[in-house]
Amino acid sequence: MPSSRPTTTRSFDAAKASHALLPRALRRRALVVDCTTDRIRYAQDDPVTLRVTVRNRLPVPLRLRTEAPVPWTWSVDGVDRASAVDTLPDDAGTLRLARRETRTFEAVWYQRIRVAADEWVAAAPGEHTLGARLLVVDPTDRLTASTTIRVE
Repeated sequence: MPSSRPTTTRSFDAAKASHALLPRALRRRALVVDCTTDRIRYAQDDPVTLRVTVRNRLPVPLRLRTEAPVPWTWSVDGVDRASAVDTLPDDAGTLRLARRETRTFEAVWYQRIRVAADEWVAAAPGEHTLGARLLVVDPTDRLTASTTIRVE
């Protein structure tokens, strides 16, 4: 006697569905970006660990297209990845977050700024702003965060 039940199950890609059904502005507003360091004051030449947290506040998975293969970048005093030379690749990518997922990324800054292909200079003592931003088109700058440290 043949069964009337299907023998295979169909999978449902909720991230694709949210990408298709939720407006881009709503998907961007659902994300929260924060950045922190382990201390506020650093001696010269101490490595600074920047921790970037991205949180999806929605109960559905999200998928956003990024402007580069990596989903985020960081900066020191407005200089991307502490390098005046490097540029991000032109390839696009995707940032996927599960429902209510929080993801943490890290970068280490060795208190140097790249000014030429083969030249790095030490950061001056004083306050420096470390920033992070998701590499998605965001005219509101909502998907950015920053923190200030002091090099003594």
